[in-house]
Amino acid sequence: MSFFRPGQSSHSMPDRLSRTDYYQIVTSALMVVLGAVILIRSLAGPITLMTLLVGGGFLALGVYRLNFVVKYVREKRKCSHR
Repeated sequence: MSFFRPGQSSHSMPDRLSRTDYYQIVTSALMVVLGAVILIRSLAGPITLMTLLVGGGFLALGVYRLNFVVKYVREKRKCSHR
């Protein structure tokens, strides 16, 4: 049994992204946009806990998922410069 740091996996990095990966990247970006729109629209009316939770949740989850894309791109650049 081996232990990995958070975000570290035992699987090697794929050479290419699959269609599923591209789909997840697009949906992650849309989550960020949707979360921001929900939060901005909530400022126009009465601010409720539900709009803050849903908007903030979409925004946070989208940013979290896009963080993995950024890590992948950085690793690919690092590997290609070697």
